Amino acid sequence: MNFRETSYWKIFRLVFVIFSLYLLGDAFYRWDGFRYYASFPEFIPAVALVLILWSMLALIAALLVWLAYIAVKGTLRAVKSGIMVEHFLVFICISIITGIILWIVKFLTLKYLFILIEWKLYIILPAAGAAILVSWLLRNRAVQWIGVIQQRITPLVWLFGFLVIAALPVVTYHTWIKPQGDTVFLAKTKAAETPVTGKRPNIILVTFDAMTARDMSVYGYSRPTTPFLAKWASESAYLFTNVKAESYITTPTTASLMTGKRLWTHQTYQIAGSSKPVKSNIESLPLELKKRGYYNMAFIVNPFASVRKLGVSGAFDIAPVETGFSKQATLFGKVDDLLYSVFGNRIRLYDWIVQRDFIFFKILKNLTQNFSKTTAPPEKAFNKFLSILDRNPPEPFFVWIHLYPPHDPYLPPEPYMGIFDSSPALRTYKSQEDAVDRAMKYVDSDPARHSFPPDAQKEVDILRARYDEFIRYCDKQFEDFMAELAARGKLKDSVIILSSDHGESFEHGLIKHGNDNLYEQITHIPLIISEPDQTGGRTIDILAEQIDIPATILDLAGIPVPSWMEGRSLVPLMRGRTLPERPAFSMALEGQPSRGHRIVKGRFAVWEGDYKLIHYLQRKISLLFNLKEDPGESNNIFDKEPEVGKRLLKLLMSNLKEANERIAQQNRR
Repeated sequence: MNFRETSYWKIFRLVFVIFSLYLLGDAFYRWDGFRYYASFPEFIPAVALVLILWSMLALIAALLVWLAYIAVKGTLRAVKSGIMVEHFLVFICISIITGIILWIVKFLTLKYLFILIEWKLYIILPAAGAAILVSWLLRNRAVQWIGVIQQRITPLVWLFGFLVIAALPVVTYHTWIKPQGDTVFLAKTKAAETPVTGKRPNIILVTFDAMTARDMSVYGYSRPTTPFLAKWASESAYLFTNVKAESYITTPTTASLMTGKRLWTHQTYQIAGSSKPVKSNIESLPLELKKRGYYNMAFIVNPFASVRKLGVSGAFDIAPVETGFSKQATLFGKVDDLLYSVFGNRIRLYDWIVQRDFIFFKILKNLTQNFSKTTAPPEKAFNKFLSILDRNPPEPFFVWIHLYPPHDPYLPPEPYMGIFDSSPALRTYKSQEDAVDRAMKYVDSDPARHSFPPDAQKEVDILRARYDEFIRYCDKQFEDFMAELAARGKLKDSVIILSSDHGESFEHGLIKHGNDNLYEQITHIPLIISEPDQTGGRTIDILAEQIDIPATILDLAGIPVPSWMEGRSLVPLMRGRTLPERPAFSMALEGQPSRGHRIVKGRFAVWEGDYKLIHYLQRKISLLFNLKEDPGESNNIFDKEPEVGKRLLKLLMSNLKEANERIAQQNRR
């Protein structure tokens, strides 16, 4: 039998070319974003990887189509229909064309309409019936048409096949052969170590992902979300009430946390495939600690905060792979975990095939298990560290534990689910995802928008209740962790620091933490610090920044703060002294190319005293708020108090000018 004449081969050729053409178009689209943070040579391995994976899926898809053809042919054999593979391929082509037309119609006319599954079936079933009818009417011409198509696509089959074969050595080299920089870096790090002199505390830094101070009762929130943190802060810790995140998404903020630098200095602006912070291999918090003899450990649950992604892995003695701390309940999660474990630290955009805007993600989402409990419980990371602690690691040690909750989906286990809203709504992954999709249709470009329409507000309120329930669960897990540390006697010789990377939004018509959001729900983060065997709590209200945390850690460890850190130590405030007030900055630069490019677009926030300015650089729009009188940021007073607004805008622009001059100088070196 000639294989090229078999029905499977005919089906595969067509499916392979359709898949490859889709990928070709997506590659042009993906490059437009990729070039913002990486070079074209780094794009090549990503293209090679997705080409191999997508071609494997084309093989599987063709097999499924072929099996469906065999089943249909066998079923209709009794009526002697004479169905041929060409008839089936015509049906597939008509179905694809029909699907594209329906998608275009929805995009142009009903773009933001959420369609229930029942209504989708009402549309899909008649469309499928129409495709069958048209295919039957055209059956006499099917053999001729498919023959022409098969002939015309032959060059494309050979071209795309050659590209797949060429992609194999590219992926092999970058995944298993190319040397990784961490080995050389670690050797340099060890050579730079100096002996420890005197007793220094262990330092335990715990950061919760997307935890806003605005929804924590320890900061005055109406719901009792953090009873343990409130007790801890009042009895044995310093509570900082006015700390600002450097940005609104994980990778840039954690880059600032590990380097003590603002975004325009470390130049890491994006999440997906983001560039490593400038000089992070020689200028970072963990490296400074390691030079002074600290044993460093990292237990990071969110891959977007990976020490490898941040370019500081060589400064850590222990840093397990991030995916080991989650128990994925979805097919998507399992695929993402597998890709990350094999390619995550070797190929940029390793997760191309499961990106939210790639068609495969949409297919996996429809097949996903609708789970109702978090897949990344904090106790997994806590317990991993505690198990290592029981093996008596070298001291002093620095440990960074970055947890995924209360990041969405907001799915705390029982008995926390429902304690702030007893309704049965939004208690599963899928229901929350659908609710977010419905809320997102109201997101627009109006900087003055500060609420959701009434028909969306009710669902947003329930989402916020689920988020608050998640925070309550996190509070309990941290309480249990502290009890375990106390049982091991570690509270007597350890500094404990709790914070977050950024907050979460349910206000201003903005949901979660996207959309360049720099309102207080995103930028106001917790910071609580407890020293060894501390008794008594104290509240500190001075304006501070996320970049002050690494400088404070070094000061608590008795290590000089290096000049390249832009943050300052908050220890003087903890000792009852004062610090001169200075402005704070935050920025959303995801649409700005990374590394070596002048900053010409983005959204910025600057705080000074009671005032906060949010400025849209490209659109030249400024919002001014008096946070003391208007903590909800609902009243833009830029025109009412122009002197204050113009002063803060001038302050921002002068600092941005200096940052751009530094970037230009780096380019000239």
